[in-house]
Amino acid sequence: MTGVDHQRLQSRFGATINYCEGGDLFALTGVLGVIPGTGRLAEGAEAQFSHAFANVQAILEEIGTSLDAVGRITVYTPDASYRPLINAPWLVLFPGENRPARKTTHLELAQGVHIELQVEGVPGATDRRPIEIEGVRHKDPLPMGAKLGRHLFSSVIVTDIPHSTERPERMGAIRQVYENMQALVEAAGGSMDDISNVWTYLGMWDMHPDYVDVWVEAFPDEHSRPSRKTFYYPRIDIQLQCEAVFGGERTNLEIAGISHHDPIPMGAVTGGVFTSSGIDSRDPETKREPIGVPAQAHNVLANLKRLLEGTHYSLDQLYHVTGLVGNRSYIPAFEAAWREIFPDPDLAPAWQVMDLGLVARDNLVQVIARGSEQKGAK
Repeated sequence: MTGVDHQRLQSRFGATINYCEGGDLFALTGVLGVIPGTGRLAEGAEAQFSHAFANVQAILEEIGTSLDAVGRITVYTPDASYRPLINAPWLVLFPGENRPARKTTHLELAQGVHIELQVEGVPGATDRRPIEIEGVRHKDPLPMGAKLGRHLFSSVIVTDIPHSTERPERMGAIRQVYENMQALVEAAGGSMDDISNVWTYLGMWDMHPDYVDVWVEAFPDEHSRPSRKTFYYPRIDIQLQCEAVFGGERTNLEIAGISHHDPIPMGAVTGGVFTSSGIDSRDPETKREPIGVPAQAHNVLANLKRLLEGTHYSLDQLYHVTGLVGNRSYIPAFEAAWREIFPDPDLAPAWQVMDLGLVARDNLVQVIARGSEQKGAK
């Protein structure tokens, strides 16, 4: 699966397309509702949804794999009004019961774009198995998670009490969503020790202290916790998304001079898979963030490199990096710093930028990264 013609993919499916493999994982980002071969977005939201999902299959086939290799598709839309448009093209792509995980997130997209897809999976996999939580089901046609080989990808994990219509609140909701995550990973044949990464969507910041208490209860070993990113997401109370890697130990990574305020690591290695928490631009010497997007972007990427230098990993072992910005106007300066590190897109990790997750006034950009012991391949 090496030697992917990145230029051809972009010429057919749009300049936003990025694909990279790392060990036994891949990431495909920037899939839009482009009419193949034209470079043009389809007219209207419904047409863009149809083309975006169809483009996933076409791109994977060009790369040399198939829909069977997909572990999760993340659907990005501007707001909740687009949700009714998801299931029709989704069921065209996955008409049977063996479907991958799916997560929908609302955020600002580029002008004229109604949908953007991100795809994660295991190259060449044919053993995907849907995983469910006993007594909890999604209303949409998707499983609670999907297992491929040694990897588990979750859909959104909710606060539902199994076999009940009751909805817990605050501390009850936090505990329940963690119980559901544990039930999911155990249904896949693992334990909380196998969880590599957690994304938390928190609707009210005043729940955060209680959330930290439950986090520490769930992961009591301060030297073995998953990486984590918390997003302020006022549409809900609390939701989780996670990945797990079965059959390997989990160890934590830090950047000398910098740590998170929460009891979470800067990064983790789980079964040979590297994942990071949100990496910001603080200078390890001064502990301060520089002023302005260009300076922060350079520091963020320098801190990513510092985190990797504490391991046997390197930048060329990254296969997926998500950039977070406080405003979409920051993207050009952020991407300019990115191109200084990775001038050749064919040798770069799959790169994606989201206007999500940064609420602090002075924290303008961050990155979240994933890598593998084996070198990534375009």
